[in-house]
Amino acid sequence: MTVSFRPLLVSMAALGLSFGATAPVLAQEGAEQRTSTAFTMDTGGPRTPEQLAMRFDVADLAIKVMPDEKAIEGVATLTFTATAPLDRLVVELDTRFDVSEVAIDGQPLSPGDWVNPEGRMTITLPRRLGEGQSVDLRITYAGKPHVARNAPWDGGFVWSRAPGGEPWIATAIQGDGCDLFWPCIDHPMAEPGRVDLHITIPSNLSAPANGLFLGK
Repeated sequence: MTVSFRPLLVSMAALGLSFGATAPVLAQEGAEQRTSTAFTMDTGGPRTPEQLAMRFDVADLAIKVMPDEKAIEGVATLTFTATAPLDRLVVELDTRFDVSEVAIDGQPLSPGDWVNPEGRMTITLPRRLGEGQSVDLRITYAGKPHVARNAPWDGGFVWSRAPGGEPWIATAIQGDGCDLFWPCIDHPMAEPGRVDLHITIPSNLSAPANGLFLGK
């Protein structure tokens, strides 16, 4: 089941999602295959010159949540407009995720056209973007997101169970930033003008989120 929303009011430093239909439980301790970098676990740091030279217009986020694997698959399409000439785009995304494709305006880039050494992904554009020109950046990724050790104070995903045994899943990332589970500019002054959410979950669960419900 895929549930779609168009959020009306949302803080990009902590786009909150919950999956299930009952009261929350604090995050369980669980094995994590990778460790998030110190850069990713920090938030609101100085933006790069490239980030200062672009406006974040739209984030279209398609996220599949897999409770049994405690993993997600995501396709994020981010639309930016250059406010000064740009040769590169810079966004943040946790290195825990495997990135299978990066595309500009629908055209996949070669692996050598982007790097993500510490959680700050730098993408070389196939052509210079002039002031006022827009571009779509699509990132396809998958993996096991950082688990919140003590939600909501220590951020990350919450993988828990409702009293009836159903999965109860949430994101608690207010203090640690959006890059814990989707590519973004992890700074409060760089929020997108609009966010569209498409959340795919097992059909026996619900996926409440803020914004305008578009259907399922």
